[in-house]
Amino acid sequence: MTRGPAPLPITLDAALRDVNLADVKDRTLAYTHLGSAYLEALGSKDPVWQARDREPRGEAVFAALQRGLRDDPAPVIRALSAVGLGQIGAPELLAAIPDEWFTPGERDPGVAYGRECAAIAWTLLAQAAKPVPGDMSQSTLDTARANLRRGLASEFPELRFQCAVGLAEVDGRAAETALADALAREQEPGVRGALVTALGELDPPSPATCDALAPLCDDPHPPTAFAAALALTVARDPRGGPTLIRALARAEDRGRALEALAALGPRAPDGPLPAVRRLAGSLFTPGLTRVRAAYALARLDPRAGEALLARLEHSWRPAVREAVGEVREALAVLAAREAVAL
Repeated sequence: MTRGPAPLPITLDAALRDVNLADVKDRTLAYTHLGSAYLEALGSKDPVWQARDREPRGEAVFAALQRGLRDDPAPVIRALSAVGLGQIGAPELLAAIPDEWFTPGERDPGVAYGRECAAIAWTLLAQAAKPVPGDMSQSTLDTARANLRRGLASEFPELRFQCAVGLAEVDGRAAETALADALAREQEPGVRGALVTALGELDPPSPATCDALAPLCDDPHPPTAFAAALALTVARDPRGGPTLIRALARAEDRGRALEALAALGPRAPDGPLPAVRRLAGSLFTPGLTRVRAAYALARLDPRAGEALLARLEHSWRPAVREAVGEVREALAVLAAREAVAL
């Protein structure tokens, strides 16, 4: 079921006021939301190229973010300011990020957070520049993209993690080789999971990438194994099926596992049907999880799944009824795609 974005906890005018407060907690709240509040004033959820010129308060937002990155004594403010400059598509960000964030061997937590935010900021800046024609936007995009690619080989795991996510968002299919190469050499479990998730964002991963992902379904780090199974599902590759079945026992992964098994449908391995039936039929299963289970059941056992959906569409809960409608739409889309494939 889709939800709109949560309202920001601070207005743009309040954020502009509070960036000057002495208390670092108050400044942190302001800087956390300053870029987002300005984009909201522009009517955008996405980064906007050179947004400082789009609204009368833009110059004040830009100045506050530059000042925060350059001069604020709190590491968290400097890091958040970099992200804000990325959101408003300020090419000045590239030269303003401190070199000391990338000093070899530097492990201070505040600096590490700065590195993470630098990668997030490069990603946002690239997303702002990418759709805009022009020499400056193209140069900015090329530099941000190159920074993300270099970051995949950094000594700092937090930077590699964020660069994996960012490069997939910026380059999509064009990032596949770089991400797959990084996965082949990565030893840090959390970063491996990020690389696997990034590869799963491709639609679909290539056969060679699927071959690299399949062994990771048995990775000893459960989040990595689950991410690999989900990535394989994007390619309708059933080799992640056993991992998806195991994930049904984990409440935090159950919903995505059910949706992945539904996507596999007839390609799903033997075994999930009893567990899906139990989840779908139990009155102790939360309503929206029952809808997801009915979705999977409709793909694995169409008659049983349709019968359950017919019951759930009369639920007293509006959210459940709405979710049933969304499931029926999803089933129709999957059926149409498979008909074309045949």
